[in-house]
Amino acid sequence: MRETASEVAREEVERRVGWFRPFVLAILILILLNTLCVGGAIVLVVRQVISIPPGLLSAFTGGTAPIVIQATTVLDRIQTLSDVVTTRYNYSSLVQSQRDMPGLLNALYGDKLLMVAVGHINAGIDMTKITPSSITRQGDSMTIRLPPPQLLDCFLDEKSSYVVSRDTGLFAKPAPNLDQEARRYAVAQFRDMAIKADIYAEVQTHAQTVVQDFVSGLGIKQVTVQTSSPDPNAPLPDSCR
Repeated sequence: MRETASEVAREEVERRVGWFRPFVLAILILILLNTLCVGGAIVLVVRQVISIPPGLLSAFTGGTAPIVIQATTVLDRIQTLSDVVTTRYNYSSLVQSQRDMPGLLNALYGDKLLMVAVGHINAGIDMTKITPSSITRQGDSMTIRLPPPQLLDCFLDEKSSYVVSRDTGLFAKPAPNLDQEARRYAVAQFRDMAIKADIYAEVQTHAQTVVQDFVSGLGIKQVTVQTSSPDPNAPLPDSCR
């Protein structure tokens, strides 16, 4: 009899408090959802206030990064190729390429490369563009107008170019575009310096001498070789872009 009364009492207690557990669980779920909403709002506010340096993400992931490049370049020598109407300028440059990042973060997330770049810029005159209208002859005299000089190719000497050092921050992954950007920068710098140094004038002077000597050797007593100004709208070779 006592056992029956005890069971009845226990069932009555369980019936009265059975709603409490789902109620507590619902409260916990509401608290969790509220926490997630508040946390998300805080993250959005912080992202608006704090700007992440462009190179910081790539330092963690090892992806491409904004690059800052400096270089010290000298003209080694001017080399004239006598077998064709071509002039070559040879350059060497000490190129420093680094991930674009604030100074305080460089030690931890920076990536810097120091490279010796050796390259060549070739310019010449395409003699196949000489047409019959480019040549005028009167008796023993001949006048030849040459086509405009142009860049032929721009390239690095891979055997002579090399990376001196590579310094990557403690928590950074190497940027894969650092070496590529340094090489591209070096070639573009060599190209611009060759044009500024008037490689076209060197080509024209060399071409006048070569063509005049060649035509005179054919028996023409008086030879005049005229040059044409470079065409500013002429497309650059792919290697010089």
